[in-house]
Amino acid sequence: MAYSPWVGNLTVRGVAGNYGTVKVLLDETSPAPSTTLTVRVEIARQGLTPADFDVEVFTNLNRRDFAVAFEELSASNGANAYWLSHAMAHRGQAFDNLVFEIDLPVTRCGAYRLTARYRRKGTAGWWWHNDFSPFDGAARQRDCAIVVSPAKAATARLYEANALTIEATQGGDYDNRSTLDDFLSTHDLDEFNPFHVGYISSTLGFNTLWLMPVFPQTRWCWDRQNWTWAANQSPGSPYATRDYWSINPWLEKDGRRDAALQLFGQVVEEADAAGVDVFLDVALNHAGRDVVYGEGAVQLGLCAPSEAEAWIREVRSNWCTRGVEFRDGWAIPYYRMPAVNGFACAVWAPGDRLNEHVWDDANVDWFFGDYSALGPKPFAQAHDYWGNPVRHADDHGSAEDERDLFYTPLDTATGTAQLWRYFAHMLPFWLEKTGGKLAGIRADFAQGLPNQLWELIVNKTRQSRWDFVFLAEVLDPDPIQYRLNKVFDLLTSKDHYLYRKTDVTMSELFASLEAEARLFGGDSLIMHNGTSHDEDGNSDRWVMTARYAIAAALYGAPMVFMGQPLGQGSKLSFRDRWENLYQRWSAPDPQRDQVAAMYKRINKARERCPELSGPNRYFLNLTTGGLHNGIFAVARWVSDGATDSVVIVAVNLSGTSGAAGTFAVPNSVRLAGQYQAVNRVADDPNTSMWPAVRSAQELYADGVFVRFTLANEVQYLQLLRQ
Repeated sequence: MAYSPWVGNLTVRGVAGNYGTVKVLLDETSPAPSTTLTVRVEIARQGLTPADFDVEVFTNLNRRDFAVAFEELSASNGANAYWLSHAMAHRGQAFDNLVFEIDLPVTRCGAYRLTARYRRKGTAGWWWHNDFSPFDGAARQRDCAIVVSPAKAATARLYEANALTIEATQGGDYDNRSTLDDFLSTHDLDEFNPFHVGYISSTLGFNTLWLMPVFPQTRWCWDRQNWTWAANQSPGSPYATRDYWSINPWLEKDGRRDAALQLFGQVVEEADAAGVDVFLDVALNHAGRDVVYGEGAVQLGLCAPSEAEAWIREVRSNWCTRGVEFRDGWAIPYYRMPAVNGFACAVWAPGDRLNEHVWDDANVDWFFGDYSALGPKPFAQAHDYWGNPVRHADDHGSAEDERDLFYTPLDTATGTAQLWRYFAHMLPFWLEKTGGKLAGIRADFAQGLPNQLWELIVNKTRQSRWDFVFLAEVLDPDPIQYRLNKVFDLLTSKDHYLYRKTDVTMSELFASLEAEARLFGGDSLIMHNGTSHDEDGNSDRWVMTARYAIAAALYGAPMVFMGQPLGQGSKLSFRDRWENLYQRWSAPDPQRDQVAAMYKRINKARERCPELSGPNRYFLNLTTGGLHNGIFAVARWVSDGATDSVVIVAVNLSGTSGAAGTFAVPNSVRLAGQYQAVNRVADDPNTSMWPAVRSAQELYADGVFVRFTLANEVQYLQLLRQ
């Protein structure tokens, strides 16, 4: 009988390897790696013995220091190769298949992939996991993603700020803007200094500052009504970058470019000294019409110093996406092709989304190559912005495609490969400018880049700083969000509205969080927030404080926008006009300090209780059964030998006092001995809550009673073993 090859049922740490995602947290400062991944695969036996086969894992795990955009298969397994193969050992049999396994140590943070291959001994060619479908008619099997994130990503508490707005004064124009010196505690020039890095850390208890884009922004936008180019609105969107390699001169009092760069370095330096990580907000999918080469291109030899201010669309148009052509009444989009000259560039971005997510001041859409996830969502309207029918038909894929295919050759030194070099150099450049202290990015519209490019950017950056954190903005349907989870440390959640909704119920929160876990896996870090620069909030500060307490009780990263602790209900425009928070900072307000103190208590509790930063959770039912829709209740725990260390978080979701309930302690939480409870967000976080200690048996039998005396009250009950 002829031999029919087959390899499949690949698993990594028990996760299905076919387009699977494995998440690992790692501290590289530990003396030795404490994490290993068990990889398992099956091959067709068909009467042959294990000794008849060579079976290998093929992966770039731990190889970030050798990251390249493209590596020939023949170059793998060298001393400096990006990809290595590892021999697997026979471990048994499953039905009529042979089972092979290997344990791989995890030693380097990065974004990696893994597949498997095998051959009969004595033959030259390999059969790859990717050559086969798991069942008839299915897509071929794909690589498994392994995301090794810095352990500190699970402890981030983010405060987002717009540097032009945070301490702007009244007046509504350029001269009233705030600047980067407003972030410094000892260098403020206008004698109005309610905000600074110390406020974020000492007053509110946040450990991460997310800065909205600080790069120079475009001076142009497309006037759709008059069909012409116009001066950009004031101040214009910072998400349409003009120069990725300098700091916006508006962020310095006198508008000096070099001084703005120096100030930025000082802010990062002071934040680092205060224990605050600074994240840059970057938009890499798109840029302004007048985006220039910048200093980075000079460093890479992509242009001469005299060309640093040249518009990229004019001098290297093949870095840009080709626009739309009108023919026979049809709009023909060419987002799978580079532009051939400046005139042919797409008018606005994103060029592959047709009439979705259109930003009229982002007039360069970068061409990162042709890949299966490029293009509009399948249900996108088949018309452009003006209503012209769009002829869109190809077999390369669309936004929700999960085949993970890349079609454009990268083994050249021109075009797309050079653009990848350009963007992969950007974060190491800014790490060098900040003395290695820049700590992370929030990637705007992260889905606008192929995963393969993000993998290169992540691994190149971590050659300069191993614990650099990558946070992705993800939009749209589940397949798009899942794809970004295969590369990034942190992802934004979709259900922002729940974390600002006055009458939110526990059932709504439960359904949303369980859906996240099903989509991403329980080990994925998600940022939860109710406000941002894109999201209006809720003007009731105590509602928003309680919602933040929920976010801080979840695995991932809680986040607030700058106006949230001040009671700012709107998101504040950052493009169409100059905004300020002056009245919020300066008007008499007895609640301002009280709210700030509560944020600090919540943040300090999250910092103090490792249970809140781990993945274990159980949403609590009442002892009588079912959820209490007026109380958010969850048990969070970490293993402590034979028992678990536990925190029960309870948040009053109602606007009234008196809510109460007795919650069952699940058997999945291991308790033994005697316990007392303390509320880590109380006036005194060390005061006993119960009149007497309670046994584990009593807690299992009778549950934990919670009563609220205040609307929007928060309790973080840590069970202390006596």
